[in-house]
Amino acid sequence: MFSPVVVAVALTVAAASGLPRDPQASALVDVEDPPTFALQDVHAGQKGKGFTVFSSRVGPEEFSFEVLGVMRGYLGPGEDLIIVKLVGAQIERTGVIAGMSGSPAYIDGKLVGAVGYRFGQFTKDPIAGITPIERMKTGAVQALPSARHASSSSSSQQPVLADTPWGRAEAVATPLLVSGLSPIVAAAFASRLEERGYGHLVAAGAGSSSSTPAQPVRFYAAGPIAGMLVDGDLSMAGVGTVTWVKGDRFLAFGHPFLGIGKSEMPVSNAEIVTTVASEAGSWKMGQATAAVGRLTDDRLHAIAGTMGERPQTVPVTLQFDLHGPRKGSDARTTDHFSVIRHPTDTPLFCAIAIANALQNRVAVDGGGTFDVVVDVTLSTGDRMVLPARSADPHADPALPTAFAVMAALSNLTESDFADVEVRAVSVSIKSRPEVEQARIVATALASRAQIGKAAAVDVRLQAFQGPARQERIAFVVPRGLTPGAYSLVVGGTGAAARIEREGGLLAVPTSFNEELALVRGAPPPGSMSVYLVRDESSPRLGGRALPGLPASLVEVTGGSGGLLGGGAFETRAARVARTSSSGVIIGEASARITVTASEEP
Repeated sequence: MFSPVVVAVALTVAAASGLPRDPQASALVDVEDPPTFALQDVHAGQKGKGFTVFSSRVGPEEFSFEVLGVMRGYLGPGEDLIIVKLVGAQIERTGVIAGMSGSPAYIDGKLVGAVGYRFGQFTKDPIAGITPIERMKTGAVQALPSARHASSSSSSQQPVLADTPWGRAEAVATPLLVSGLSPIVAAAFASRLEERGYGHLVAAGAGSSSSTPAQPVRFYAAGPIAGMLVDGDLSMAGVGTVTWVKGDRFLAFGHPFLGIGKSEMPVSNAEIVTTVASEAGSWKMGQATAAVGRLTDDRLHAIAGTMGERPQTVPVTLQFDLHGPRKGSDARTTDHFSVIRHPTDTPLFCAIAIANALQNRVAVDGGGTFDVVVDVTLSTGDRMVLPARSADPHADPALPTAFAVMAALSNLTESDFADVEVRAVSVSIKSRPEVEQARIVATALASRAQIGKAAAVDVRLQAFQGPARQERIAFVVPRGLTPGAYSLVVGGTGAAARIEREGGLLAVPTSFNEELALVRGAPPPGSMSVYLVRDESSPRLGGRALPGLPASLVEVTGGSGGLLGGGAFETRAARVARTSSSGVIIGEASARITVTASEEP
């Protein structure tokens, strides 16, 4: 029997929220921390009821189920899964629905668990797996591997499950409800989201109608829940269903969302506009609404959290100074977003938000030159300012800028020496209509190259849709070089980064501070760098030079089957000069030269 006091309080909360209630459902889904049905008492043939929201205009609706059996140890040692066949007019039309993860299931009026898994995609019967509430509620839920050290594929977020007579189980999909996302951006990032195990993107509903009740600022069993990945002008949220509520605590999903263990994710209520039936997989369509609280745990059996205070997120600010037809009429120069704090995927969602903002804001006639500055604050307290520049006659900077930001942020957070997360991102992007791009097409030594003496190199540059020009770059031949044959190489920003990496100029970092120093020392945008590269190869292991090896060992290690393996020998380079410009320098050119000893007595 339910406590009359608890039921009365629950009904009062429901009435205050304005949410509709099926009178038969209220006694079950409105009760906080209801009695539970023991897993050991579950057996084939038992019948029960479940509840989920097919549309927020109606509220929680009932479906029935019949227990087919209990798969012992299916989710791991001692981790059982209840297999059921779902029944009901709605369910028979839709099958198991993406977004119904967490829908509470009751036997004899007691909570037995949550719909969490489905079996097969094209099965004739809606067969589901119910995660036992005992495992969802226990404090000893099995944590999944840390996302920082796990594979990026979805297999790192779910247990490996065996085949059954009904097929292989998979967690009920968590659709990502998106609002304001450009189709171009969605297509560009779809594969990356899929690789990380996120559900398919679903356009958010058209908005609340006058017949839809106001959304509460609390969760309720069988009601929708949205895990906020991006919030602001762009919204991205994974939607599922709440299973259990007690005080300010809640459980949902019946399986992991991102599978990261401890979590700091904002969670919101959601409006389910409708449920779309499809033979390929039905899903709930809707949108995130009122902020409710925070997700604290994202584990094997459930997601869990508290209502009330929202967690900290990563603020993302974009500042625009763009030419083009919108410059005069569109006075808005700043966009703001918040992105989930995630051990590995914050860069991904920052990039999506940035690409979407640029895609919606930028309209440029005839391309141009774009300067991008990314200002990043890290959890270590370090601040990094990362500049980039692009120039193109048909430039659409949205995706190139976003992918560059994602690569830069990922490079900072994937440290071998520290657990590093992004705490704030600010991106400024300025453009000018001129396409300031030049390609290096030829180079020649303009003087003798004597060790310790001044020299110069002439570089021929072909401007985009403009005349060729020649620049002379002075340098000093470093002391300590061995006289002999060298290649004089001049490269733009991209080529310089490759030459320094392959030529042994980058030391192997031994600390996080050294990693940051390498990033800060990267060739800046618009630069042109001059190198002297030895024609002879030098043995290297793990990026470190191995000078003075005896000839016998060099011979043993030099081949592809040598002790150091293929590619152990790299040319050695010395950077002798670097210039800067306001445009973009691409390409490289080289000339064979001879470096001689100084003629000084």
